[in-house]
Amino acid sequence: MRLAPILIACNLLVACGGNDGPTVIDGSSQAAFESSLAAARRDVGPKDRIKLEAAIREHQARMFAKADNRQEYERLVRQGMDGLTAPAIVRQFNKDVDRVSGKAADAVFDAKRALKDL
Repeated sequence: MRLAPILIACNLLVACGGNDGPTVIDGSSQAAFESSLAAARRDVGPKDRIKLEAAIREHQARMFAKADNRQEYERLVRQGMDGLTAPAIVRQFNKDVDRVSGKAADAVFDAKRALKDL
């Protein structure tokens, strides 16, 4: 009978310990990147999702300007996001918006319009 409370406590710990925080984006391969990015997108709500998508598109545009071919572009995108989480990307995006004010807000609205077309 003494074992029952210990088993109950262990089960509660296991049940509560399933979520270790936001998904970390894995840029080690294209497949790992795509699956971890899909999971990371689920870590933010609808309002922050727009910001996340805008930040991703901005990063992709910068890497496109640097790359000489598709493989290099994909590698640069993955490397630049490797180890980040969606909430961290949104926090940085919010800082950038505050820093550049109206220009960044216009970019968000542009991204929002672009997402509606998808």
